Amino acid sequence: MTRASMSWLLAPLALSLACGDSGGASASASDGLSDSASNITSVSESATTPTTSGASASASAGDTTQGSMSGDSQSSGDASSGDVSDSASEGTTSGASTGAVASTDGPGESSGGGSSTGSGPTPCQVEKTKIVPTPSDVLLVLDKSGSMSMQKWDHDDNPQTPTVTRWYSLHGVVESVVTKFNKTVNFGVKLYPKIDAGSYENVGACIVNPGVEVEIAPMNAAGVLAGIPAADFAVLGGTPMESGLKAAYTYLQALDPNKQRFALMVADGEISKTCAGEVYKEALGLVKTAHDMGIPTYVVGIDVDPMVSADLQSLATAGGKLNPNNPQGFYETTSQIELQAALQQIVDDTLSCVIDVTPEPSEPELFEVWIKQSQVPAAVNCAKDSGWVWTKPYMQIELCGQACLDLKKSGEVEARYFCEAG
Repeated sequence: MTRASMSWLLAPLALSLACGDSGGASASASDGLSDSASNITSVSESATTPTTSGASASASAGDTTQGSMSGDSQSSGDASSGDVSDSASEGTTSGASTGAVASTDGPGESSGGGSSTGSGPTPCQVEKTKIVPTPSDVLLVLDKSGSMSMQKWDHDDNPQTPTVTRWYSLHGVVESVVTKFNKTVNFGVKLYPKIDAGSYENVGACIVNPGVEVEIAPMNAAGVLAGIPAADFAVLGGTPMESGLKAAYTYLQALDPNKQRFALMVADGEISKTCAGEVYKEALGLVKTAHDMGIPTYVVGIDVDPMVSADLQSLATAGGKLNPNNPQGFYETTSQIELQAALQQIVDDTLSCVIDVTPEPSEPELFEVWIKQSQVPAAVNCAKDSGWVWTKPYMQIELCGQACLDLKKSGEVEARYFCEAG
C-alpha cells in the first residue's frame, strides 16, 4: 500500500481538502491525477487574514500530459514535470475578509482530456470544500454615563480640529470594529446604565436593564449600531459598573460553552458613589468568577483619572486578558486613535483558532496540521500545550498555545489529509 496525501491551505476563513474513500478513486480526469515519482496528489489554497481585504486560491496537480485548467488565469504545465497551475482570486468588500476563496475546477477537471496514471497505484479521490473557523462571541459592555458626553478629547491627533465627546469617539470606533469583523466575530452589546437613563438617581441614573441591549448574533454589525445611542446623542447617567457586569455575565453564561465567549468592558471612570448598592469589590468578584467559568474580560479605560487606574488594573488582572503593552494591564487610551488601536488589538486577539473540518477525514489517524513549512504537533491538553487537538472528533480542531498565535500571525494553516491509496 502506498500512502497518498492531499494538502490544502486553510486560514481563518479559508479552505480545506478531504480525502474521500480510496475505493472510488480512478486515473480519469475527473478523479485526480497520479504522480509517477511520488504518487502524491496535492491541491493547495490560501486566504488572507480577516483584517485584509482579499483572498486568493491556487491549485496544482501533477503529471498531466495535455489540457489547460479553467480559472481566472491559466498556465500549461510541462509534461515532464507535471506542473499545471490554476489560480483565481476573489475580492471582498471593505471590512473583514469573508474567507471565501474563488472556486477552481479542481485537479483532474482538465479541459483537454486524459492523464497519465504513472507507475504506482491510483491516489485517493480528492474532494474540495470550504471551511470556516467558528466565530467567537464578544459582548461589548459599554459605559454610557454622563461623563461620556460631557467630557471631550482629541480624536484625530490634530490640535487644529475641534475636540469631540468620548461617546462620539466610542461610537465611531465600535462602528469601525463591528463592520470590519462582521463576518468573523459575533457581537452583542450591554449598556450601563440603561439607554434612557437620566442624570439623577431618581430618574434612572443608576438603573441597568436586565439582559442585554443587543443579543450576540452572526453578522450583527447593523444590530449593534441600531442598539446603541447615536454618535451625537447626549448620553446621561451614572456608572453602575457592578450591575452592568452582572447582567453581562448572566447573559454570556447562558450561551454555548463550547464556543469562545468574551466580555469587552469600556469605562471612563470608577463606579459612581451616588449609585447605592454598587460595590467595586463585588464587580471585581464577578470578573474573576466569569474568568474561572471560561469567560475572559478585556478592560479598556477612556481617559481615566490616575486614581481610577488601580481599579481597572485589578479588573483586567481578574479578567485574564492583560494588555501586553501596558504594565498596568488594562488598555489605557487618551484619544480616539488610541481607542481604535486598543479595540482593534483586542478583537484581533479574540479571533478563533477553532476550525471546522468538513467533510471528516476518512483516516483521521493520518491527519496532519501545518503552518507555513512547520508541522504542528498534536497536543494532549490545549490549556497547557502548543499544538492542535480534536474538539469534535473528527469534525473540528483547535490550535492551542503558540500554534494559535502562529496562526493569527501567519493568517493560514495547512491541513494535510493522508490515506492509503489502493
